[in-house]
Order: sequence, then C-alpha cells, then structure tokens
Amino acid sequence: SGFIGGAIARALAERDETVYALSRRDPEIPGVNFQHWDITEPASASVTSLAKNVTAVFHCAGIASVSADDDALYNVKVTGTRHVLDAFPKARIVHVSSTTVYSESEPHAELWEEAGPKDPNDFADAYSRTHALAEQLVMRLRPDAAILRPAAVYGPGETMLMPFLSRMSKKGVLRLPGGGRQKITLTHVDNVVRAALACLDVPSAAGPFNIGDPIPYRLKEAVVTHFARMGYDQVVIEGVAKDKALVSAKLGLKIKGVFKRGDRAKLFLVRYLQSDRTYNLSRQQRVLGISTT
Repeated sequence: SGFIGGAIARALAERDETVYALSRRDPEIPGVNFQHWDITEPASASVTSLAKNVTAVFHCAGIASVSADDDALYNVKVTGTRHVLDAFPKARIVHVSSTTVYSESEPHAELWEEAGPKDPNDFADAYSRTHALAEQLVMRLRPDAAILRPAAVYGPGETMLMPFLSRMSKKGVLRLPGGGRQKITLTHVDNVVRAALACLDVPSAAGPFNIGDPIPYRLKEAVVTHFARMGYDQVVIEGVAKDKALVSAKLGLKIKGVFKRGDRAKLFLVRYLQSDRTYNLSRQQRVLGISTT
C-alpha cells in the first residue's frame, strides 16, 4: 500500500496476475485484493491460507521515516521480515532493501553488491541497521531470495530524499554539502518495478542487486531538475563545507533532543550526502536483463 509496494502491485495487476496486498490499509488499487495484516504480528489463518497458492511474495513493507522509533523500525523491518518468511515458506521471495546497507562512513564509488550489508553494529542509525539485519535474515533463511537494493527512489508519491531536501530549503535557498557536486545514483520508481517483475520472470535470480537509473547524476542538477518536474518550490543551491554541515546537524540534533524534539532525518541526510553515492549496476543487467545504458 506504500510508494514502492503500490507501484509493484499496480504493475502486477496490469499483467493480469492475481494480486493480494497484505498490509494495514487497503491500497484501493483496481484488480488488487486486500487482506489486512500488520506484519509486526505473526500471520493470521486468513493470511497463511493463501500460502499454498502463492507463487511470489514482494516484501516491500517498511517505515519511510529515518526518525522513527528504534523499536518500531526493528519490529517492522526485522521481526516483520521473519513473519513474512514464516508465512510463505515455499513462495518466491523478492525482498526490497536499500543501498543504506553499505558503510555510511566510506565513499560509495561504483560499489558492487558484495560491499554490503555491513556489520549492523557499525551503523549509527536504526534505519540502516535494521535494513542490514533484515538482509542477513533473508540470506540466512532464504538464500534463493532476490534482494533489491534501490538507491534513493523518486517519482510520483515519493517519500524520502527529494521531499526531505524540499523541507530543508529555507526562503528559496537549499544549502548542500560541497555545493551538490557529488555524483549520486538515483532510482526512478519505474525502475524498481521493472527489477521486481524481472525477478518474477527470472526465478533463478538470487542474492542482492543494486537497482538504479543508468547514469549517475550530479546532485545539484538532479535537485533543480526534479523539483521543477514534481512541482516543488524552486530553489537556489548554495554550498556549505561538508565538515561544517555535519557538525551543525549533530549539534542541532543534540539541542533538539534536550527538548524531546530530536529529528534524525537531517543528520542522516547530511551523512548520506557527504560524498559520492554511486553503485555498479552490471548485475541488474546481466542477471535481470535490465539495460544500464
């Protein structure tokens, strides 16, 4: 029922597949059947009764906010993933993860899939840590599963990077670490859908796959172009020294935390934008047949 899950469900319905949305709210997508399930709880009998006829499960559930409570993130991404695997022991599993499973302190320059997931204990934030833990769980229990690692996903209904940047702009000015000169891989939601459907069409595809648009963007140009396309208020990009931006974000979180208003999103974003974030996409082309040109 969310941004990515809804897009995959619509695409499957358009292929005349029998599709069930297992979620807390009805996505109200034509051709998609709704079955209530909060995955923080074990599957009910009505959910497990579907298992004998299910050929594939696209596990897209998650919490979009990096500022969410640590326990809530764990309950959804880790405990929830275990409940999904338990409920559908024989189905094809396509697990939607994220490039946040790679090291947060090292530059991401054309990273191959084997660079992650990093040790969950190495992450300072629960959002990345729980993604890494969920991947480890899937790899251990269902090594035949496909794991999709899209970079920052954008498109109609997006919930993460670009909306965060829009909220960070002040009076038409957006200050970016290094002036936005970083090279960054972005992923249009249609490319996530294409990869998900390819996992259904190529049942032997297993393990992690970096998913992204073919060519990395300069962050500054990507923001200006995307803001115009999506109808966000236009901004002027100004640079701020990377170390200064990081110190400012840490200090702001500490001060707000005293008043119980700490928002970890800004610190997460500043860390994310400290250096290049590009990923090798050759495996999505070689195994899934998705062009990288």
